[in-house]
This record gives sequence, structure tokens and C-alpha cells, in this order.
Amino acid sequence: MSEGTYRAFIAIELPSEVREVIWNSAKPASGMLKSLVKWVPSENIHLTLRFLGEITLNTSDKLRESLRQIAIQFHPLKLKLGIPGVFPSWKEPRVLWVGLDIIEGDINFIQTTIEQQAQMAGLSQEKQKFHPHITVGRVKTPSPFISNTWKNVKIQQVPEFVVNKITLFKSTLNPGGAIYDIVDTFQFKEKG
Repeated sequence: MSEGTYRAFIAIELPSEVREVIWNSAKPASGMLKSLVKWVPSENIHLTLRFLGEITLNTSDKLRESLRQIAIQFHPLKLKLGIPGVFPSWKEPRVLWVGLDIIEGDINFIQTTIEQQAQMAGLSQEKQKFHPHITVGRVKTPSPFISNTWKNVKIQQVPEFVVNKITLFKSTLNPGGAIYDIVDTFQFKEKG
């Protein structure tokens, strides 16, 4: 990382009780898959809207202004935890995730708007189609055992929950895992 840049992503923070439910639901699988999967710590669980990679402070400033303008166009989102899934396939899982059901709001339109602004700020187009999910683990070596174990995880349900902001995070990679710091938050417009 050169001076004047940082590794960043745009995400939706989840309420702490939702992160805890996800972590507790994954705990039995994490015990069985301990050496096969690098698990995301509870405090780092979030919904990524756009990974940015290494960005300059100038790009950061442009994106922050864009995110401020984007957020005030949308009302808070109402979400519900979904079922476990994997990327790219159950045959060769690389990422273990928990899905989301969108009860209220248009997360896809929010993400598309963010994607357009990221490109206008000079970033490359995202290669993957957006699929709302919460990453909980990254597979070290794919195996059918991982798929079978993760497929059978029962995600405890919490009541529908509301998220009311977008967050720009700085990600610092360390041997013990990534450390996420909030750069800025952008509130959705209030209902009413």
C-alpha cells in the first residue's frame, strides 16, 4: 500500500444481534470445518455492496460525496436472514455465506447506483453480478465435506431487521486477519 491510498469497500453494517445469530448458527459447522475454512470474526460480518480495492484519498473523497448523495435517495432497508449458500458452486465451494431476504427496499438498485458512481470515480467495473449475501467463511481447500456440512446449517431466525446507512470501510490486512475501520457513514433518508 502506497502512502495516500488505502484498501476499501462499501458495505451495510448489520445489527450486532444479527451478527451474533449468524455466528452462533455457523458455530457447529465451524467446529467441524475448523482447518478447512477461514471464518469471518463476528465483528467483521457485514453485507458488501462494492469491494473497491486500493483507492487514493482523492478517489475516496469523490466516492464519499457520491455515497452521501446516493444514501439520501433511499429509505432504510428491511431485511431477513435467508438460507446458507456458497460461491461459486456446491461442488467446489470457495465462499460460505448466508443469504438475505429483502422485505422492504431495493438493495439491487442501491448497489447498481453505487457501482455506477465507482466507475465514474475511475474504478473498473465489478466482474461479478451482485447477489446480496453475508460472507461467513472462505474455503482453503474445496471438498464435498464442506458443502454437505454447510448445506445442513440451520440459520436461527431473528425478526426482520432494519438497516439505515451505507458505510465506507478501510480494510487493513494483518497476519491474524483483516481489521475493518469505518471511514464514513451515509444515512438513508427517514421515512415519513
